[in-house]
Amino acid sequence: MVHNVNFVGRKEELAFLEDAYDKDKSQMIVICGRRRVGKTCLLQKFIKDKKHTYFLCTKGNEIEQIRLLSGFIAENMDDEAVAQSPFSDWRTLFMYLQSKIGDERFVLVIDEFPYLINANSAVTSIFQKYWDEYLSGTNIMLVLCGSSISMMEREVLAYKSPLYGRRTGQWKVEPMSFEESLDIFPKKTDIGEAVRIYSITGGIPFYLTELDLDKTAIDNILENVARKGRMLYEEGEFLIREELREPLTYFSILSALSAGNTKQTQIADSIGMASTALPRYLSTLERLGFIEKNTPVTDYSRSKKTVYRIKDHFVNFWFSFIYPYKSYIEESNYLRYKEVLDRAFNKHVSFVFEDISQDLIRKKASANNLPFGFTKIGMWYGHYRDSATGMRKEVEIDIVALDEDTNTIAFVECKWKDLSKKDALDVLEKLMDKSASVQWNNDKRTEYFGLVAKRIDGKELLRKKGFVIFDLDDYDA
Repeated sequence: MVHNVNFVGRKEELAFLEDAYDKDKSQMIVICGRRRVGKTCLLQKFIKDKKHTYFLCTKGNEIEQIRLLSGFIAENMDDEAVAQSPFSDWRTLFMYLQSKIGDERFVLVIDEFPYLINANSAVTSIFQKYWDEYLSGTNIMLVLCGSSISMMEREVLAYKSPLYGRRTGQWKVEPMSFEESLDIFPKKTDIGEAVRIYSITGGIPFYLTELDLDKTAIDNILENVARKGRMLYEEGEFLIREELREPLTYFSILSALSAGNTKQTQIADSIGMASTALPRYLSTLERLGFIEKNTPVTDYSRSKKTVYRIKDHFVNFWFSFIYPYKSYIEESNYLRYKEVLDRAFNKHVSFVFEDISQDLIRKKASANNLPFGFTKIGMWYGHYRDSATGMRKEVEIDIVALDEDTNTIAFVECKWKDLSKKDALDVLEKLMDKSASVQWNNDKRTEYFGLVAKRIDGKELLRKKGFVIFDLDDYDA
């Protein structure tokens, strides 16, 4: 297996931290992000070669935490006396920091800060008071980091938090994009297999280290995910239970979403809950980054056409392929479980590939490698009336990009398969037919049509015809 991989990506995050470090005044930076997303690795990369103390909070009581923290700080200050007899109250610790820092830049990272809040709910007020009295005039850079997004938002980032007016910057660390995660894979990895593995791990670096990247996605699922004793086997349940109250309700909602229930009424009916009671749960899941709310890109955000889907690819995988089939896994019925993967896994990958394709379109646009620009991008779905039968039918387009300033619109289809030139032209022809259902500046818009697929023969010929064409080989370009 690949473990202890080199640090990759996170250029924006590091630039943000370095910019704060270079400012000639005290800084209080808040970093948050879901469990395993790589916050600690990011911070350890940042503080390397800087004068610093890194402290990982535990679930111990408050006095124990203060003693541990002051002991670490004293060791880094080469203060043997305090290291041997650490402090047991916050005021003395903050006064000590003030006396020791002087004009030299010093970074103090307190990781998993929510554990301190759990130990003493008044700790944010204590930090605010002693920050004002002792540290705001020093050259310290204090970084408060936490995996409990709900607690970090409520206790640290919220307007009512005592620390609200003290922080000088904040950053939510997101999962890595597919392109960023490619740097973790061995050079010889087939890029199509990398997509399949990414659809399991969802850009969480730690999850990739739990897999054997020299093996296929299916082998990894069978050997390293869907197996008792493996970390990823219990990870989905741990994520929900650690972050959310009423975990059973959230389990039901995420299960309903993973089964294809995307509308609020469908979800409510599936779990036996009144539709009016559901929004607060959906709002919480959305705020935490587990799910997202979508409307057709041409509609307003409060459109009645709102649908929900699981945004976190690992959570979606876990609720699609682990949670419903634990009976097979617990009794080691891998023959039956493999049938589930053979039947449904490729469809799961195809949905993830749509997100990867949208990221590719964004990247190409930012590099001015598209014949159009856009101010909005997303999916589109609606209905049309079949002229032959008169029946109302659903229609979807994977990616629609709009430039509201120039009345330009681009329609892009995503196909998780290898396409011949003829196959590609057939897809594009159907796409052009579907585009007529999109009601947006129809009388004055400029249209472009595109396709992103696993592999496409005759790409250059299609591009010469004016189509926007990409496949996985374009990640190597």
